Amino acid sequence: MNTFLRNFICGLVLLLSGLCMAQQQWRFHLAFEDGTGARDTIWMVYDVSATLGTVPWPGPNVDTLLGEGPVNVNDGLFHVFRMNAVGDTTQTNAYPYSQFPNFDGTIIDAMNWVPPMTITWDTSLFHAPYLPYVQGSFGIATMGGLAFSAYNNHPELGFDIYDMLISDSITVDFLWDYLFQFGVGFGADDGLGISHDTASNQSLMLTPNPVHDDLRIRCKEPLIDLMVMDQLGRRVLSTQDPAAPTPVDVRLLRPGLYHVRAVAPNHHVYHGTFEKVD
Repeated sequence: MNTFLRNFICGLVLLLSGLCMAQQQWRFHLAFEDGTGARDTIWMVYDVSATLGTVPWPGPNVDTLLGEGPVNVNDGLFHVFRMNAVGDTTQTNAYPYSQFPNFDGTIIDAMNWVPPMTITWDTSLFHAPYLPYVQGSFGIATMGGLAFSAYNNHPELGFDIYDMLISDSITVDFLWDYLFQFGVGFGADDGLGISHDTASNQSLMLTPNPVHDDLRIRCKEPLIDLMVMDQLGRRVLSTQDPAAPTPVDVRLLRPGLYHVRAVAPNHHVYHGTFEKVD
């Protein structure tokens, strides 16, 4: 092998290594607060260094550096937890980016808590720009269990499912004794033909952008629902008639970046981002 080829290969390896190291870690959390104000958190992580199952052999693998190590839940305080690969209680599970957007097997349990239970999360993380959307974006992000049958916000998914892409919090004060254990899962779609097109393919056109007062929203198909969220994932505007020719008045919004989520009659979901200026 000549010197030029050897140097080229070494440089390529270093470049690829640098790109892998530069991949930002995705950390999604579910924050829990019970009726006494006690709080605890579950974390779900994508990281290039995470292991999965029996890979590498022989497994099972626990990524202690990413938080999958054991935590003590036997101190009489309120805790939320799950089980890691070796059966210890933990509050984190980590997946390699190769699994994105799938994230399943997270079963959450709790102890020493008083109802009602409020659960919050950051919906903007589902649209983080560093996620590998070439593998498909999040088409589904749900919590599932009998307690959620009283709060179902997307009936097509099932009677006991709560869609985390629609809202950023839930307070369980009914059927609370059926809340734990419950499952959390992410995926590319839900089997109902729901898909999430990103702004990268210009499926949702927002003009003008930046915008001062009136935002016009165009899509390749009619829309039946539209929601505007701030950078914390909080709903700041919504309309049930986005197909109307009247533009969306954003004059009352504070300056900053906002995310738009629009739904078509066939359950396709489109995303876009705009900047509000003074």
